[in-house]
Amino acid sequence: MSPADIPADPWRYLWYVARAQTGLVALGFVLLSVSGAAWILLPWTISKIIDEVLLAGTAEPLARWSVLLVVVAIASSWVFVAGYRSLFMAESHARVRTVRNLTDHLNRAGTGVRGAISPGEMVNLSTEDAHKTGSFIFQLGFGWMGLVMTAVGAVLLWRASPALGATTLAGVLLIGFVVGPVLSRLQHHQIAYRSSVATLTGQASDVVGGLRVLRGVGGEEQFSQRYRAASTELRDAGYGVATADSWVQGLKASLPLALIAAVTWVGARLALNGAISIGELSAAFGMTALVAQHSGAMIGMAQAVIAAQVASRRLTAFFNTQSDIADDGTATGASGALRDPESGLAIEPGRLTVVVSAEAKPAEAAMERLARYAESSSEWGDAKLADLALDEVRERVLLLRDDYLFAQTLGETLRTGAGSAGEARALAAIAAAGAGDVHSSLGSTMDGEVHNGGRNLSGGQRQRLRLARALAADAEVLLAVEPTSAVDAHTESLIAERVAAARAGRTTAVVTASPLWLARADQVAWMWDGKIRAVGSHAELSLQDEYRSLTSRQES
Repeated sequence: MSPADIPADPWRYLWYVARAQTGLVALGFVLLSVSGAAWILLPWTISKIIDEVLLAGTAEPLARWSVLLVVVAIASSWVFVAGYRSLFMAESHARVRTVRNLTDHLNRAGTGVRGAISPGEMVNLSTEDAHKTGSFIFQLGFGWMGLVMTAVGAVLLWRASPALGATTLAGVLLIGFVVGPVLSRLQHHQIAYRSSVATLTGQASDVVGGLRVLRGVGGEEQFSQRYRAASTELRDAGYGVATADSWVQGLKASLPLALIAAVTWVGARLALNGAISIGELSAAFGMTALVAQHSGAMIGMAQAVIAAQVASRRLTAFFNTQSDIADDGTATGASGALRDPESGLAIEPGRLTVVVSAEAKPAEAAMERLARYAESSSEWGDAKLADLALDEVRERVLLLRDDYLFAQTLGETLRTGAGSAGEARALAAIAAAGAGDVHSSLGSTMDGEVHNGGRNLSGGQRQRLRLARALAADAEVLLAVEPTSAVDAHTESLIAERVAAARAGRTTAVVTASPLWLARADQVAWMWDGKIRAVGSHAELSLQDEYRSLTSRQES
């Protein structure tokens, strides 16, 4: 699904969601229309039995009216079940469609969503908002059923007496006139409430990721105060929603009763005057009761549409986020050295380059530019990276940082595929990354479960598993930022030796000041204040005091 296919307007997005399920929605509407008409025909059929059988004192018409009674009773129940199922399936498909759109857009926008959408907000979008934009289809069907019942009931009552039909129609219109302003106020409060939910879940998500840091700097109290203030704001917004919703629910329950009373009073007066029969009076009461009951469904439909529109506003705001990386390049087949003019860093093909920097951030930023995770004037051989197709860059250049570990099996984490060949690649990558203990701790099987965020692994194990995943990908170019900062010297030495052997003849760059990596580097690039100061072997650069001081501190 391309970004242009997803409407940017909240109302248009709701139509887009419903339109994708046209067949199921249309079938559900038709079936519920038939069921609603059958419900209304039940009291009308009973009224005919009262007038033409009981009051007339003859059994002759009983057979045909009994057959009709059975038919409408079956239609009102069995057809209703079929319509319910059809709309429920449409709702389920719509929810899945929204979640897929979220996933696809997240993949397209990539780092463009950073700072725009919090992890907590993403959870709300894919659960609560996806549910509301799907469920409005379901509620719309029942609102339509209520309209059909109102129309059929009003026609039948009008045929019995124009006064009864007019009273019914006037009552339904009055209900809409009274409830409408309250629904508008409810929408206003729901928008404020949804905004507060996004703020609070964003804060909660942030603290989960940074709890250890907060404790280290004594920030728990400051966070508690912020979270308490946001919680209070959310509570107040919730009270606003509850107040408006309580009025809606109260009117939803009381106004239909008032309509029943009004129609019954008018019908009783007409029956006393002989304008309508006893059967028609009973039909008026029964049909009005059903119409009044389903007028509540129409109010529920309006509530569902309002909630869906609020959710759609949040969804379309997310869909309007753009990637921070242009994807308009078309060139392919680049070769040669990767060069970053901003820092002067050059990664020569087929060699292991170690980038030494007193601060990791400038070096990491250079790696991001070379992997095209940030716009720059970087080059690959004779070609500008910006001119290359982004998919090709992603396929050929892999950037390894502190990447996330998702909840999945070890085999799925390493992405080597099933079968003996895939397992052999996975084991080779595990061995090269020194992650044998990860494999054994997960039961020595590729089916071992890695928990969300790798929480069932230590920090060093998570880091080595990320490195194993990068090695298993066997990318043409591997750019790694501090891939062994969390392991001991002995393990780091083994990893550096094995990675150098596994990546021999392939382009590899590692940001680290560790002498264990430097000893195996084909080339060392020394970065100072974000600029390459010198390039050479570790032994050659060690003749300079500042470089030697930097690497000596790392060795100590």
